[in-house]
Amino acid sequence: MTEIPPYSQLRTGRRIALREAVPLRAPFTLYVEPTNICNFKCVYCPESFDDFEDRSGGLNRMDLAAFERLAGEVVALGGVKALNLYMMGEPFVNKALPDFVRISKSTGMTDRTSITTNGSLLTEDNSRRIMEAGLDYLRVSIYGGNAETFARNTQSRISLDRVFRNVARFRALRDSLHAKTFIYIKMIDSRNAEENRQFLDMFSAIGDEAIIEPVMNWNDPEEGNLAGIDRSTMLDNAFFQHRKNICPFPFYTLVVHSDLRVSVCCVDWANEAVVGDLKVQSLAEIWRGQKIREFQIAHLEGRKSELSACRNCTFLHTSPDNLEGLTADDFRARDEAQFPAMKNGIAAE
Repeated sequence: MTEIPPYSQLRTGRRIALREAVPLRAPFTLYVEPTNICNFKCVYCPESFDDFEDRSGGLNRMDLAAFERLAGEVVALGGVKALNLYMMGEPFVNKALPDFVRISKSTGMTDRTSITTNGSLLTEDNSRRIMEAGLDYLRVSIYGGNAETFARNTQSRISLDRVFRNVARFRALRDSLHAKTFIYIKMIDSRNAEENRQFLDMFSAIGDEAIIEPVMNWNDPEEGNLAGIDRSTMLDNAFFQHRKNICPFPFYTLVVHSDLRVSVCCVDWANEAVVGDLKVQSLAEIWRGQKIREFQIAHLEGRKSELSACRNCTFLHTSPDNLEGLTADDFRARDEAQFPAMKNGIAAE
């Protein structure tokens, strides 16, 4: 049935040598946050922080007009390889989400479109609409291998059984429609073999892949240890094997938050790595602008400790891409040679 690669293989395929390719004409990966509102308050997510709303700049939903404008600007940049319709929040809280998928596919703004969801709002109508729109990957996050752990971790009244039924219905509907959406179901390693087995036994039959994923600690916020294990234990996992000093994410990733501020990092839950605002700038102005260049140069010069979003972060070690050896001077020279100078925030073509 599968017409696209299994989700687990996307990271292991042939990758462009980022060190030789930057600066890029457009980001490879674009995260668009439909909303930062969530109906779960998972214990290992910043949404569980008492001051999350204040730290994140308020609770928001992106409207359809804003996404349509964004799609046009992505197309004007030449498109992106991957569009991920998630960041913080539960994407289906935004009722326009199926339309986001439709626009992403009809405009050709991206090679592939993904949604990551907790599965609680995966109604039959939502399921049918995103499949008919052509969604490539549905990623479902499960937060416990049994009902008790699930309730404790999500701090919600939504049951594990409800999520299971929703995903099972999605699978049955997909197969009956001969749709192509790949179903990837994941649970963070509980560090309990029995609970991990319970998850796999429950979800393997209804997902194309059911995977135990390693724990991570977002950008290692000072507010608390969300991973629930000490830093050295977490870093011992193979997921963090790509040790480096320069974070590659600001060089190929953009995140459009639900309030239209734009960041360079998919774990920037507190909007500390913001480099622009689509309410007053175009995507091209942000991607080729001075603020993102200053952020990138800080990493190339070994000054990421000066950046509050990056100071304690370990997430950079999860990326297989590597920019080690690229100097700030070489990067500046390439930038000046490849792209027109920015004048008053407008690209001089």
